[in-house]
Amino acid sequence: MSNESKLGRECKVTIGSNKILGLGTWSISGSAYAELDDTEFGDDSEQILRGLRSGGTVSFAGTYKKDDTQGQDLLKMAYWLQSDLTTLRFYVDDSSYYTPNSTTGAGGGLPAETQVSWIQIMTEPTITVDKADLAKTEFTGKIIGSMRLI
Repeated sequence: MSNESKLGRECKVTIGSNKILGLGTWSISGSAYAELDDTEFGDDSEQILRGLRSGGTVSFAGTYKKDDTQGQDLLKMAYWLQSDLTTLRFYVDDSSYYTPNSTTGAGGGLPAETQVSWIQIMTEPTITVDKADLAKTEFTGKIIGSMRLI
């Protein structure tokens, strides 16, 4: 069953050992290299070089929980204190999760010598309220480095 699909309802997000309450959606965008145009007059084709690599972003959203001091409030404080988060975990099932890379050793889908990584919350978490729905919140962060699958 190594090629089994994953059920979204079994996913969660934690910070340290604390589950972030209310979250029902998360996503990780892949990293990307900047494209540097090295084309000159007279070239028949575009000439592109790889520039710096951006680590991508993470976003997670769900029901706003104003009293979640061990989850949603920790993310808000990470924004205000400009903290580097290394213990965020994005679970795909009960035991496997994506997290910022914590070692320069190979594994988790990364080659050896991949830099140690972290996540920075770059915008204040948003709260959206609709009278016909529950209050919602959304967090976004910038990945500095790479995410590792454990």
